[in-house]
Amino acid sequence: MMVIDQDSILEAKLTISLIILNVILYFITFMGNDDRYFYLLAQINGSITYDLEVWRLFTSMFLHSDILHLVMNMFTLLLYGSLVEKFFRKYEYLIIYFVSGFIGNVFTLMIYPPNAVSVGASGAIFGLLGAAFILVAKSNERTLLALAAIYLIYFIMASFQPGINAWAHLFGLAGGLLFGGLFHWSNSRFVEKYEY
Repeated sequence: MMVIDQDSILEAKLTISLIILNVILYFITFMGNDDRYFYLLAQINGSITYDLEVWRLFTSMFLHSDILHLVMNMFTLLLYGSLVEKFFRKYEYLIIYFVSGFIGNVFTLMIYPPNAVSVGASGAIFGLLGAAFILVAKSNERTLLALAAIYLIYFIMASFQPGINAWAHLFGLAGGLLFGGLFHWSNSRFVEKYEY
């Protein structure tokens, strides 16, 4: 059964580590009203395209524009990260997280203009949301699947509010659905092959 309880959250070491890293980087980038670290690590499309500062496609996943942005993302990361970490291998979790975030950022680079600045863990978190949806879809819990589908639609619609990078969300979600599906299928085949 798809249940996330207190023990599952406490055992989600990768998720907790990612949250701690995000929080630390938030305070470092805004320490003493000095935002140079923020602009050194943020996804600035022109800096990637013209100056080849490709690290920004990764580092921007750990930055947040304000405290509310950080809190909302870390709460969502805690919920969905704990679920995905419980049912996927550690390396699978990390691939889903980072590849989904990277895919979201690459499409942000392709769609938005050179002066666009983008930050946040949302693309990676939407990848975890996609992987969690795969878990629910493959379970026999039809009521839970219907609720998950409604929740997923809500998250997608909320992504189109002003100031939100909807493309990072959508393509991060696509990455999570793809890699979550591939890993789940691969793990299921392995279990079936070696079951007696």
